[in-house]
Amino acid sequence: MFVQFRAFKPSQLREVTELARRNLTERYSDFVFLDIQRAWPSGFIVATADQGIAGFICGGLSGDREARILMLAVDLPYRRKGIGSSLISLFEQEAAKIRIARIRLEVRTDNEEAISFYKSHGYSIVGLLPMYYNDGTDAFTMEKVIEKI
Repeated sequence: MFVQFRAFKPSQLREVTELARRNLTERYSDFVFLDIQRAWPSGFIVATADQGIAGFICGGLSGDREARILMLAVDLPYRRKGIGSSLISLFEQEAAKIRIARIRLEVRTDNEEAISFYKSHGYSIVGLLPMYYNDGTDAFTMEKVIEKI
C-alpha cells in the first residue's frame, strides 16, 4: 500500500467529513473543517491511499507558541499501519517550522487506544475537562513540549 501525505484541499472536504463521521464521536459541520484549514493550512494534513483519504490530522494555533491538535482520524482499514504516527509526526514538524513550543490536545477519558497512542508519541496527561464532549464524557488534556521556551 502506497500512502501519500499532503496538505488538505477544500476539494477533499466530502471525503474528510465522511471519514470523520465514521471514526470520531463528535459531529462537525463542513464549515469547521474549512475554518481550520483557512486558519493554518499547513496544520491540516491528509493521508491518501488507494485513491482515497485514509486519515487526516488538523489543528490550530492557540496562545503564545502553542498549537492544538483538534482532530486526528485514521479510517479503520488503514489503522496500525503507521499512518497515524506519520500524521502526528508531520504535524509536529509543521509546528516546529514556526517555532511552536508546545502542542496540546483533548482526548476522551474512555478512549484508551488513543491515550496510549498519544503517550507513545511523547504526550502526557496534564489536566481533566469534566463533561467536555457533547454526550457528557470527560476529556483529558494532553501535552507535548517540542521546544524549550
